[in-house]
Amino acid sequence: MKINTSKLIIYTFIITSIWDILLRFMVERYALLPNIIKKYKFLKYLTQYFKQHTLISAALIAGFIGAVVQFIVIQSYPFPSLLDNYMKLFLFLLLSFIISGLFGFIIKESKLFPYLTDSYYKKLGPINAMIHDGVSGIIVQLTLLFLFHIIKL
Repeated sequence: MKINTSKLIIYTFIITSIWDILLRFMVERYALLPNIIKKYKFLKYLTQYFKQHTLISAALIAGFIGAVVQFIVIQSYPFPSLLDNYMKLFLFLLLSFIISGLFGFIIKESKLFPYLTDSYYKKLGPINAMIHDGVSGIIVQLTLLFLFHIIKL
């Protein structure tokens, strides 16, 4: 099944925005989270960022960044049309991790998102920020793979 590029970019924007809303929900209820989740300090680091943005503005920023990253990823390697080729799937996810991780440096250096840089990237440090951004990219890609291949959007 070939996936339409425009549809993929739009769904990436939506899914990334939804994940951002869920992340905000967790950050705003940090005290109520189980201790096993609280040990991941990045959630606490996002508190100031979410205080600076409305629910919609933060979700739109995340969605925009996700869509741009997805565009770069699929220019480099196609979105898997089948899930039976594990090597292609692995390469796609690895490339998504790398590009998502590196895109954080662009975000930080562009100075377009000062609240994100000051409240999140500076506290995490470059290596942890790259890992967190990479994992975020993987989460979005796995969600999209599930929606396109299991749910059949």
